[in-house]
Amino acid sequence: MWPFKKVQLAGPEDFPRVIDALADKLRRAGFLIEADHFHYLVHEFVVTTSSELYGELQLALKKIDKEHRALPHDIAVEVRRLIRSIDKICHWR
Repeated sequence: MWPFKKVQLAGPEDFPRVIDALADKLRRAGFLIEADHFHYLVHEFVVTTSSELYGELQLALKKIDKEHRALPHDIAVEVRRLIRSIDKICHWR
């Protein structure tokens, strides 16, 4: 038996809820601008395709991962998990 738990990735139907949860965590950690940006992308940003939305979310996730090395560990792990999820959903990698 494999001793490690397989990483759970978010599926397409889960993304709005998952991104909202991430935005809430960011807000509680004091990253208000980033939290507002994620809320905007999921609830107000007008896209023509789901790939466009995933692309914008991935850019925002990579930006926060790169620019904010002071993220709490649990948020940093969640950000990287979501980047991998988008890669898997869109088959970009």
